[in-house]
Amino acid sequence: MNTIATPDSRWVCDRCTVSVGRIDGAPAARPSTWTKSDEGTFCLVCSRALAGEAAIDSASPDCSSEERVRIRRSAVIEFEVRRCPDSGDRQIAQSCRTSASAVKTVRSLLEQTPEPV
Repeated sequence: MNTIATPDSRWVCDRCTVSVGRIDGAPAARPSTWTKSDEGTFCLVCSRALAGEAAIDSASPDCSSEERVRIRRSAVIEFEVRRCPDSGDRQIAQSCRTSASAVKTVRSLLEQTPEPV
């Protein structure tokens, strides 16, 4: 007997439309790396991209391309540090394709800045 997946048995990223689910079509929990917000449900790759894009959107329109790269990178690192605060700097650096020192810098800034209420 073939089981046809129902919408409840698959998770679909609202940005890139990648979908995940069990091969047998049974309902599955949302993957732990995915995020769900008022804007939608997103895979990890898209969640990181959205964090970077949001930071760029709030940047000054006249900032240089180098500054935009730094802003985006810092936002992605911040997203990853908040998502997995117990992960080491090197592990986060690898997932963000940056240096451990960049992660350490962002982590230090986050520790100095109070969390928004």
